[in-house]
Amino acid sequence: MDNLFDLLEKKIKDDKKCFGVNENKFNSYKIDENHLSYIKEIKEVILKETYLKESGLDKCDFIRLNSYVGSKINTDLRSNDKKEMKGNDIVINNQFKEVTEENNSEFDFEELEFEKIVEDKLLIVDGSSLLSTSFYATARDLLFAKTDEQKEFAYKKLMQTSDGVYTNGVYMFFKTLLPLLERQNITHLAVVLDRSRNTFRRELDPEYKANRKDTPRPLSSQFKLLTEVLKNINIPVFSHEYYEADDFAGSIVKRFEEKIPTYLHTKDEDYIQLVSEYTKLWMVTGKAEDMYNEIGINRKKLNIPNGIFEYTPKYVKHFKGIDPIQIIDLKAIEGDKSDNIKGVKNVGKTSSVPLVAHYGSIEEIYINIEGLDTKEEKQLLKFFKEGLGMSRSPIKNMLIYKEDAFLSKKLATIKTDIDEVQTVELEDLILNIDKEKMSEVFKELGMNSLIKKK
Repeated sequence: MDNLFDLLEKKIKDDKKCFGVNENKFNSYKIDENHLSYIKEIKEVILKETYLKESGLDKCDFIRLNSYVGSKINTDLRSNDKKEMKGNDIVINNQFKEVTEENNSEFDFEELEFEKIVEDKLLIVDGSSLLSTSFYATARDLLFAKTDEQKEFAYKKLMQTSDGVYTNGVYMFFKTLLPLLERQNITHLAVVLDRSRNTFRRELDPEYKANRKDTPRPLSSQFKLLTEVLKNINIPVFSHEYYEADDFAGSIVKRFEEKIPTYLHTKDEDYIQLVSEYTKLWMVTGKAEDMYNEIGINRKKLNIPNGIFEYTPKYVKHFKGIDPIQIIDLKAIEGDKSDNIKGVKNVGKTSSVPLVAHYGSIEEIYINIEGLDTKEEKQLLKFFKEGLGMSRSPIKNMLIYKEDAFLSKKLATIKTDIDEVQTVELEDLILNIDKEKMSEVFKELGMNSLIKKK
């Protein structure tokens, strides 16, 4: 269903007796009391969130009722008696009863013209994730290079300017980002970037991310280039050597998510902890199609980018078995090999998920497993086995590696209160790309295919 007019038309087709409409004259008819009654019926459910979800309609589609009734019945739907729709500045009121005989004129559905209504959307892009993915997508030979000679040979094949500035990652970054902004009608944008691995987390644990290989020279150089390009074309970018990209994302989310629908774009599962009723996560994953199939959703009917699964709290619960914020506690127990977070040794998903799902946090877990006498421990083990389905007891290792668990939780927790972000206003994030400057920059970098023809 595309909009409310489809809904109204369907009602008319399904209930011709109610409306007294001859099918041959469907496109031209008079408004009567039954029409108004049905419009009032729509109005009564228009603000119900459950109806919105079940119908699959965007809130903006509901707003079109304003244009529909207001323009054809000549009724001002924006009077003092009104109700706000959260997340939109446009309102729908309670004045259907004011329609008079003078308004009882004929009209044709096909003659209706609608003003394009765009719902505000804040998109926060994990620039480090997108740049790295973009780089390797155009550096296949580098993935198989083992020796320094092979790497140097692979570097030569990468896209670069005439004076040797590598641009392949930046090129694919914008080739992905620009259509995304346009197709998703993004109104506000922020790009977050990593600048260094020596963040505050290294102060907590010197071994944090110590297992990571050095970033290839052509990729590391493009982090600086991307930052410069973003600033030059007026796209807000956030980075600092003391914080990671996801810390800026978390701080931006917490500052603005209740003011504007917020979306996160990344392939980093750490971001799951930021998902809420206000914030959705566009997870870049090759499993997206399978995930949609599992929950019985046809992605093609949704306005979601290809190769992306849209996480909401409901779907985090479905796939992870826990609430979004509990991802932190899950990592506190399981650890994270990619970030070299230890977790609790020899305790994996079969224990961590049921423990976190039942107790809610590692703090609560330890309250319930510490200081037990023999009888209490035996009873608890029985509950773990019969109630939580755990075949092995995690208590011993949980107690031995308690310090690691709490350190791991600190390392896995995204900051949401960076001072720099607290002075940023929503207006500062309005999407306002300097297109003329962007064309100049793209031309200088030899990325001519990204320049839009006028």
